Amino acid sequence: MNARLMILLTVLVLNTATAVAADEISEQEASLLALVLRQVYTDGGYTVVTPEAALSHMDTGSQEEIAQYKQYLEEEFRLNGVEVGPLVGRLLERNKTTVPLTIPSNQEQGYLVDYDGKFSNYFEEDGGGWEKWYEENPLAHGSTTISVPVYDEDSGHIMFYMGTQSHWMLGSGWIILLSYIDGKLTEVTRVMIWIS
Repeated sequence: MNARLMILLTVLVLNTATAVAADEISEQEASLLALVLRQVYTDGGYTVVTPEAALSHMDTGSQEEIAQYKQYLEEEFRLNGVEVGPLVGRLLERNKTTVPLTIPSNQEQGYLVDYDGKFSNYFEEDGGGWEKWYEENPLAHGSTTISVPVYDEDSGHIMFYMGTQSHWMLGSGWIILLSYIDGKLTEVTRVMIWIS
């Protein structure tokens, strides 16, 4: 075999070995998730994170719907004074399907991932709903659904979806754009997707 072919095969093997499947969270994505979920509650509380990353309240099942979301989000970010380039498309593509979270819970950093389904069980038949949730878990400040975040190294921007619900008619979902420069996170802007 000639040298160029060997190099090409080596690169293909290395890329295949290190690639993360679409239904898995990479190490970088896990680090970003932990970073964007971090929140300090003055009472030592936490949010309960659903165990799958998703773009909830958005139907990403058809290319037509994805194109409409992409256009809407790009226009809204532009109206907010931000050109997001390919980030919106990358976010929608990365989150076409739900992805199981793998990050550990960190209540000291303000989040607990509901891996055992304890909190989702409150919304099963005879589960007690929000009333029982808060009665039994007074420090659990509602539920959070988050997407797999995407990061642009050139701009230092992180984009992700975050939806929160803290009672039957008290919730909202946003596509959030953060700046991550020199280890510091700053919100640039956000676009609302839904509200209840």
